[in-house]
Amino acid sequence: MHSEWKEDVHYALGFTKLWCQALGIWPWDRNIKFSILRRTFAFATQVASSVLLMERLSVYGHCGLRISLIDALGITSAFLISATKILILSLQKDRLRDILQSLINDWVNIRGASDLQIMKERALWGRSAFIVQIGVAVVAVIDLSVTRYPSFGGPVGNDTTRTIIMGPSCWIPDDMSFGAYLVIYYLMFISLWVCCGVYTGCGALMFSVALHICGQFEILNTSLDDLTDDDNHYQQRRKIKEYSRRHNELLLVGVAIMMQVKNGNVDKDIINYALRMGVAYTGLLLYSYVGEQLFIQAEKSRLTIYQCPWYNFSPGMIKDFKFIMMRNDSFCYLTSGGISIINYEQIKDLTRIMFSYFSVFKVMLE
Repeated sequence: MHSEWKEDVHYALGFTKLWCQALGIWPWDRNIKFSILRRTFAFATQVASSVLLMERLSVYGHCGLRISLIDALGITSAFLISATKILILSLQKDRLRDILQSLINDWVNIRGASDLQIMKERALWGRSAFIVQIGVAVVAVIDLSVTRYPSFGGPVGNDTTRTIIMGPSCWIPDDMSFGAYLVIYYLMFISLWVCCGVYTGCGALMFSVALHICGQFEILNTSLDDLTDDDNHYQQRRKIKEYSRRHNELLLVGVAIMMQVKNGNVDKDIINYALRMGVAYTGLLLYSYVGEQLFIQAEKSRLTIYQCPWYNFSPGMIKDFKFIMMRNDSFCYLTSGGISIINYEQIKDLTRIMFSYFSVFKVMLE
């Protein structure tokens, strides 16, 4: 890392660095073998737990409570998504390094107190996102661990006494050895903690990077506030050149963001279900907020150019302004795999449709 890791950079990217190092994807990790080992361990736990749950489902089928089956299917999806994220982050490690290096360079090359204030405000929101996302997920996993601790009574004849942290108790047969039961239980336990970090950490990382880009758009727009027709031709050219260069950098600092699909006995587990739904909706709200902010800040770039006194400049400068406005005709949206735009309106429609399906399921079950 050729840029200086100063205090402001640590404030903005400290949580990101810790998360990436724990997962083994920090681009500047000196111990490469140990980082590969951490990535492999995290990936293996997610895949092994997914295969285990699918094998239990195929062998024992639908037994026990419906809610336990839904629980198992939901966590299987989460494990598979987490494994996919680990794989993608490992394969795209160079791209992640370029993105993080760009963020570090932005912090190192801050030009004024106003720019620093904007970036610190965005960094505070990014740090808060990390704390909220991972904090709520940790509370949910702790609640699961406390309410579904393993049975240490050895072989039993009642399948309800042998609990599994995810899935129906009937997936653990009476004739299973106590050692095998503990292996399954603690594999699921470790996988849940890994999933907690990967699943929520990816969303928080995306939110931090996207907020930083929003801040850079805001700084970019304020850079033209002092552009007036009183400047000489050379000064005007220099400011327009700097604006165009920075705008081009922001367009190139793109992050391939994946939209995460989150799936959520009723009485004693109601708090845990509420926590997991809270994790899901927190992630969705973060995505919708940052999607809205990206659009707003990019849209301001068009207005900033148009509102400056371009009509008093030379014909050559006016052509430059026209070209910049033409480039800004392409709106900046955060999308879900290029399929759907992520903003407040889309999240509202998604919530409405989801609860409509819940009402249909309720009628079917009754």
